[in-house]
Amino acid sequence: MKFFINCFLVLLVLTNFTKAEVITLEDALTISITESSRGSIIEGNLEVAEKQYYAKKVNFYVPKVFLNGSLPSYSVNESFRFFGGATQKSLFKTTDFEYRSNIQLDQSLITGGNLKVTANLKRSDAKYPNTALSDTEINELTQQGFFDFEFVQPILQPSSAKYELNNKHDDLEIARINQLEEIASLKEEVINAYIGVLKMSLEEKISEAKVETAKLNVEIDSLKFIDEVISEEMWLESSSKYLDEELNQFDIVNQSEAKQRSLRALLDIDNDKKFDVMIPEKSEPISESEKNRLISNWEASAPLKKAKHIYEKEKRAADFQAGSHGLTGNLTANYSMGRGTVEFDDTPNDDIKTNSWGLAVNLTYPLFDGGSSKAAVNAAYITSEKSRLEFESVRKAIKAEIRDLVNNIGISHRKLEILEKQIGLAKNKMDIAKYRYDDGQISKMSYNDSYIFFLEARVKYLEEIKKNLIDRAKLESKYIG
Repeated sequence: MKFFINCFLVLLVLTNFTKAEVITLEDALTISITESSRGSIIEGNLEVAEKQYYAKKVNFYVPKVFLNGSLPSYSVNESFRFFGGATQKSLFKTTDFEYRSNIQLDQSLITGGNLKVTANLKRSDAKYPNTALSDTEINELTQQGFFDFEFVQPILQPSSAKYELNNKHDDLEIARINQLEEIASLKEEVINAYIGVLKMSLEEKISEAKVETAKLNVEIDSLKFIDEVISEEMWLESSSKYLDEELNQFDIVNQSEAKQRSLRALLDIDNDKKFDVMIPEKSEPISESEKNRLISNWEASAPLKKAKHIYEKEKRAADFQAGSHGLTGNLTANYSMGRGTVEFDDTPNDDIKTNSWGLAVNLTYPLFDGGSSKAAVNAAYITSEKSRLEFESVRKAIKAEIRDLVNNIGISHRKLEILEKQIGLAKNKMDIAKYRYDDGQISKMSYNDSYIFFLEARVKYLEEIKKNLIDRAKLESKYIG
């Protein structure tokens, strides 16, 4: 039994000291984009726009084909009526057993027209009385196939098919840019949460040191108060400061847990899974040639393209609304050709040959609609003008925005170099203080001051590297490819 207990204790110790998985910032960004539910939704939005566009586009190259058919139908008509050239009404009974089927090809045209071709097959087996010989019946078997061709083309109005296809194309391009913006927003949230976890871990250590310093200060002031070196008011102030530091420590712990929950949610990490984070490496500065390229290509930026697509879509909608108002019409052409046979009892087959065609132009002109059509056209043009103004606004602002991002990244990189030096100086100061504290030259409170100074320098570094990374993510979202 003692052996099993020892084995259990060893297993428990090994479990408690299992090393947590280290997730770098690059890993976190990759997971959030490619593996999280949020990333899947962002990818799915673009896929929907792509499929909608290609579904609309392919309809102009590949026709729709339908196979239609009905189960054989059987009908009986027994009624008092004229039939078969009879001069007076009589009670007649007829039966019909019929089957119909067809293959239909439907082709949309970029001009807005439609071409429909239908191949029909009909078979009918009828039985009816022979009026010449009242005591006999005639069996009639009809087999017929015929082709129908129909063409419809709207005239005096814009092509709705072309209008819808161009809209779907704009929607696809807008969806691509939206994906860039949504990924940049997701990256910003991940960077905030990731750096927030690191920052709050340092804040916790700072808070612990401040609580310890405040506690030591209270202990010292208590002795001074007993020896009547300080007043009760001063002792109460140091006690109150100690309590404030403890309260602040609770808040920092809660904020730290909130940042961890936020990062877990963004990465879809289970609450039971342990992980550690590490300070991301500083990125290389943007070269001068790359800076010039980014700024000079501002007209190819994604926000400007998006605003242009939105304006073109709204302008197209206004033109389509205006073009559809007033005199409209359509051209219709059709042709039908049928071939078949009819077989009677004890008679040779009769051939059936049918041909028909037609051509029509239908025109419509609205006389009065209460002004609703004109109001719709005006509303469409107002919306179009609004989109144009927004496009011009983006055009004026985007170049400055890109230049500011490029400059901010450059300045941030230089600030990070200075902050690295400050961390090195703070580290040297802390090491000296540690040596002097171990040697008994200074108090623990003095050492804590240098320790806090070192941690605060690291916090400043994290805050600056967060700004740098977020600006880089924003800059990446300004260009496609």
